[in-house]
Amino acid sequence: MRLGVSVSVRCSIGTASGNTQTDYPAKFQRSSFSTANFLPDNASSAVSISSSSSRRGLIRIATLPCLLPLIGCLPANAMQPGSKEYLLIKEEVRKVLSKGKAAGVLRLVFHDAGTFDIDDSTGGMNGSIVYELERPENAGLKKSVKACSVSLFSHSPSTTSISITIWRIPHDSEVLQKAKTQIDAIQPVSWADMIAVAGAEAVEVCGGPPIQVSLGRLDTLVPDPEGRLPEESLNASGLKKCFQSKGFSTQELVALSGAHTIGSKGFGSPISFDNSYYKVLLEKPWTSSGGMPSMIGLPSDHALVEDDECLRWIKKYADSENLFFEDFKNAYVKLVNSGVRRNSL
Repeated sequence: MRLGVSVSVRCSIGTASGNTQTDYPAKFQRSSFSTANFLPDNASSAVSISSSSSRRGLIRIATLPCLLPLIGCLPANAMQPGSKEYLLIKEEVRKVLSKGKAAGVLRLVFHDAGTFDIDDSTGGMNGSIVYELERPENAGLKKSVKACSVSLFSHSPSTTSISITIWRIPHDSEVLQKAKTQIDAIQPVSWADMIAVAGAEAVEVCGGPPIQVSLGRLDTLVPDPEGRLPEESLNASGLKKCFQSKGFSTQELVALSGAHTIGSKGFGSPISFDNSYYKVLLEKPWTSSGGMPSMIGLPSDHALVEDDECLRWIKKYADSENLFFEDFKNAYVKLVNSGVRRNSL
């Protein structure tokens, strides 16, 4: 590319249907993870992109210093944990995250990434949840519940006692919005990256395994298709089919289901991420006639222990918390990479 050639710059935000050229969209601040496309005004003066890789590299290197003042910070393709951007997100998330808020934040991850469909590669971890908070399946992710308005009960797998705790359920999106505002003032971050990192922090703050995820996800500008999340009433066969459509095995289904160990489902302590979920599943307390034990878990949780293939993994995780932690960590990383659109230069 010679001097004097006019170059235009556009920001490209990945969407579920492909790349959409856009300026800086409403509702989103300009993201440093947007893609810069270099489009010469005069086609005759352009160098073919399909030419040698060395020439392409020289073009990018020569052009980069001129473009930095125009677009702020160029994107990084899957920035690794340990980068200053990653550490900044962790720091701000930890300021607003507590054990009592962890279950709701982790649920945001599952409901954002859970829309992925492997057949057409739509949905996934793309920040679409910010457009979907009014959907019935996302109830509770937006609504703020006042203090002492909900009772959470827990069943200890080692005793027959039932404990009742009163918790304040936070407005989950507001929890992260506060942190995101602080981060955006320094280094703009996508909702998809924000939620992915926050979910990992939610697990760790409750005593679960440290999970590191890469960055660089692009936000979509539209909601994902409805009806993609697994229904609470599904039996084991339906659950396995649903997760298979998202690229997950039965083992990964059982490992990810262990996220229900925290929160209001009644498995162990609502603020301790451990393998109590699997121990309680094996006890089947919901088979008791009436009372609070019958309310523990969802129908889909109960269905897992009735399936031989799922039961094999339930027993493994009930016997070894370390195995559960390792498998959950791997499945979580896979989950938050589902359907991800990343920029590339």
